[in-house]
Amino acid sequence: MEEVSFSRDYFIEMDVRSQDAYELAKEWFDEVVFTKKLVLEGSPDWGELKERIKELLRRYGKVALLVVTKKPSLIREVKNRNLKTLLYVQGGDMRVNRFALETGVDALISPWLGRKDPGFDHILARIAARRNVAIGFSLAPLLTAKPYERVQLLRFMTKTWQLVDKYSVPRFITSSAKTRWEVRSPRDLMSLGMNLGMDIPQARASLNFYPRRILEGLSSTSSSRT
Repeated sequence: MEEVSFSRDYFIEMDVRSQDAYELAKEWFDEVVFTKKLVLEGSPDWGELKERIKELLRRYGKVALLVVTKKPSLIREVKNRNLKTLLYVQGGDMRVNRFALETGVDALISPWLGRKDPGFDHILARIAARRNVAIGFSLAPLLTAKPYERVQLLRFMTKTWQLVDKYSVPRFITSSAKTRWEVRSPRDLMSLGMNLGMDIPQARASLNFYPRRILEGLSSTSSSRT
């Protein structure tokens, strides 16, 4: 069944990680989320983090925190702080993948990263659907992978997409660009989705319908905190 988007030509980039990447993405996308990477081995300095987030919100408007950790409990700790940002978790570690989904973060980015399997199965797909957690299909790792690694990554992404589609899991396609050279246009990101098995409406919805739902959730949550 064809998915209906709010507007055919309204595109959102959900994950760019530098000022120059943000500026270029703004030329191609109607909305752009700036992502701050947060590598955690223990609890951060919450006061310092909140001040940094305030600065980022003033500059970019829509901000995500990307938590990178081997300690699942830190994910819940960050989520409970209500920091007025989207909360992403970097996938790869299977315990982290599952805990992120069960905790109900906004998105799990590339659950297959650094693995020899997709890092995502039927059980996790059901949890993601139930908890309304999006799966982020990131282009960035493909750009630096060796040919054999790229084939593996595409296979894992394709298998994950099949589960996402089967269980109606929210999702988005993103560049996850750390520099302006990694930013890609909506057309290019849609092409990635189609290479994974999406049809055109599904690829478009991954840059439009699902990102808008996620951002609407952020807006309503932020309003309830003010």
